[in-house]
Amino acid sequence: MIEILPIFTNSPLRNYSYLVYSNRTGEAYCIDPLDVKQILNHSQKLGVKIKGILNTHEHGDHTQGNLELKEETKAIVYGHKDAKHKIPGMDQILKEGDLVFSVEEESLAVWDTPGHTFSHLSFVRKNPKTILGIFSGDTLFNAGVGNCFRGGDPNVLYETIQSRFESLPDSCLLYPGHDYWDNNLNFAEHVDPKNVFRDNYKSSLKPFQISEMGDEKNLNPFFRRNTNSVKDRLTELKETFTNDRSIFLTLRKLRDHW
Repeated sequence: MIEILPIFTNSPLRNYSYLVYSNRTGEAYCIDPLDVKQILNHSQKLGVKIKGILNTHEHGDHTQGNLELKEETKAIVYGHKDAKHKIPGMDQILKEGDLVFSVEEESLAVWDTPGHTFSHLSFVRKNPKTILGIFSGDTLFNAGVGNCFRGGDPNVLYETIQSRFESLPDSCLLYPGHDYWDNNLNFAEHVDPKNVFRDNYKSSLKPFQISEMGDEKNLNPFFRRNTNSVKDRLTELKETFTNDRSIFLTLRKLRDHW
């Protein structure tokens, strides 16, 4: 089976890198490398060899470690076709539906998930029966979604969240590109004040908690946008909305200034 090691980088932006690996084959892939020394220490302890570097998108805090890690491991650097000249050391293009890594019946597949940028990929860990986890980069966070002011579009992000992420099974684990729990939960309280589930969840929250999508659907105001709690709060804030999309866009605008 495929194993996952989240690596919190202690960067100012609270980045995560991830090692996706197999104990059986000794093969590993690194998603969004930042601190190369940290990544190599973990891979050596695990006894795995990094064969590939997977970039969710082109922003520097997700590609910073590419060249050093590539030099140290001779790994192949993968990314979105539209980021070919923006991602350091990129060797190969990934597109929707590609399989990056397979072990027994589990695989890591590619989703094209634009919105935060137009060159954004997510990586889906799945077996023949279900989706087990998703590496969402800066598309979806715990209790939030990505911003769109560095090469993206909130309308496209809405479409990606609605068409891809909202249909994920409740048991699917979320592996985001950053740990934004605190800020996002505070914003959620601001725009979704009558959410008892969130209040209970927050009281039992552990550091760097990995959430399930079922929890996210009950926590994340961008998923809960059609609840009375959110709609009533937007009305109190004198925000205008007419439909599902406009509520999402209003929430994204409010989060931009939070």
